[in-house]
Amino acid sequence: MAQIIPDDLEAGGGLQVALIQFAIAGGASAGGMLFDTAGWWSAFLLAAALLAGSALLAAAASPRAAAEQDV
Repeated sequence: MAQIIPDDLEAGGGLQVALIQFAIAGGASAGGMLFDTAGWWSAFLLAAALLAGSALLAAAASPRAAAEQDV
């Protein structure tokens, strides 16, 4: 963030905190609705699917994966 918006770090930090809190609230809301409609296991299944998807995206975006694609 210091490289992208060096003159507005306080505003950028505030936006980052707000975005994180929004994501937490959205996840809690979606998990609660899922829990109410499909049962306790559905929230865990969604969390596992999101975790697996984010792990795949992180592995694809890693510098080592990018270097292997350049070869």
